[in-house]
Amino acid sequence: MGAGKPTTPALDATLPFLNALDDAPAGAADPLIGARLKHFQVKKLLGKGGMGAVYLAEDTSLGRQVALKVLDRAVGADPEIVARFVREARAQAQLRHPNITQIYFIGEEGGVHFFAMEFLDGEPLDARLARGEVLPWDQAISVCEAAARGLAAALKEGFIHRDVKPSNLLVDGSGQVKLADFGLAKSVRGDAELTRAGMIVGSPLYMAPEQGRAEPVDHRSDIYSLGCTLYHLITGQPPFNSPSPVAVMSMHVTDRATRIRALRPEVPESVERLVDRMMSKDAAHRFADYDALLLAMESARPERRQHTGLVARAAAVGIDLALISAACLVLGAWGLLLGAAYFIVAHLQFGQTVGKWLLKLEVTDRDGHRIGWKAAAIRFGVFAWGPAACALLGGLAYALHRREHISFTVDKLTAARLWEPMLWLGLGAVVFLGWLGGFLLAAFHPHHYALHDLIAKTEVTYKIPPRRRS
Repeated sequence: MGAGKPTTPALDATLPFLNALDDAPAGAADPLIGARLKHFQVKKLLGKGGMGAVYLAEDTSLGRQVALKVLDRAVGADPEIVARFVREARAQAQLRHPNITQIYFIGEEGGVHFFAMEFLDGEPLDARLARGEVLPWDQAISVCEAAARGLAAALKEGFIHRDVKPSNLLVDGSGQVKLADFGLAKSVRGDAELTRAGMIVGSPLYMAPEQGRAEPVDHRSDIYSLGCTLYHLITGQPPFNSPSPVAVMSMHVTDRATRIRALRPEVPESVERLVDRMMSKDAAHRFADYDALLLAMESARPERRQHTGLVARAAAVGIDLALISAACLVLGAWGLLLGAAYFIVAHLQFGQTVGKWLLKLEVTDRDGHRIGWKAAAIRFGVFAWGPAACALLGGLAYALHRREHISFTVDKLTAARLWEPMLWLGLGAVVFLGWLGGFLLAAFHPHHYALHDLIAKTEVTYKIPPRRRS
């Protein structure tokens, strides 16, 4: 921009505010407001970040409002960063998903690099949090479920976001959730990356431990950040906080966040476990992919998990015991072994026995997933110990009765010889009542857990067809 250098009319109109950007003191009015970048008229500042700022602008060529992201001039002075910024923006423009903001245009005007993207007539979620609002936990899950679908779509195109946080989740007037600001996005295909290797990027309040250590990241880092976001939306506070960003990043690496239910007791355990897993310090312990995450989110939603009452559970058990009894009549003792295998394998493979299938019930773990061998075996063992012990003690009492040849006569009762079999019968009755109490616990537990559910960490719910995802 030296003397005598020709300029275009658009650049002539832009030069005053470019000089003002260089010379404006801290706290001065934003000189970009009212200026024109290409065919975009800048209206007002929407927000600022580490790489630049976002403005509301009018696309004068099409007569529509857009959000204009402008790269900071100091950052834009680095040709490598600019080249990567352009490649990333062009790649993001290929993303087509209802939960991702769309990029319309990328350009440069007088050394100012920017791109125009979809403007939503709504607000970012951090604005609601700043007002002290706390989302109902089921609504918070719905918001993060939509964000996860957007992140999954981006990953299919080879991108991870690296800056998932409430301010980058926008909700429009119709309730549509949009994931915004892929400015820190990283290509997992190795052909484009905005930041230099070893550079820490992201927002400390929501940053995965591996990001804070400047280690390689993948989509599981986004899952961690989304978990922190979900925690904040539910509780009204981030999982870790400190005046020092370095201290916050250290907390993400070493500390455990306050339990959600300690802050909001009405939140179900399944939601707390969901967030805990998303925020695991070790990426290997988080959800392996977005399909698994979305399934867990869907299972945690209130309309997806209606726990089964005692009557339905007892009816299902009655049907199954009738089948086992019929097998025992035909096969004798082998029928009992067949019954044990039936209960374990049916719960393992299908999540339900015939009785539960007829009544549309299913057994899952606390996150709504199919149970494994260990849980299936423990569940059957805890459930079967009562009847098995009663049968054993009853058989022992009968054998003692036969050995003693106890009989009753009109004139004489051999009561003195009854104590031993009666003792075992009494013990059998106590065992049966204890087992029955463990099963009847389902009538009083808030989630209708019986004793075998508590020990095996399973639950019985009504089987509801999965919702069709948009």
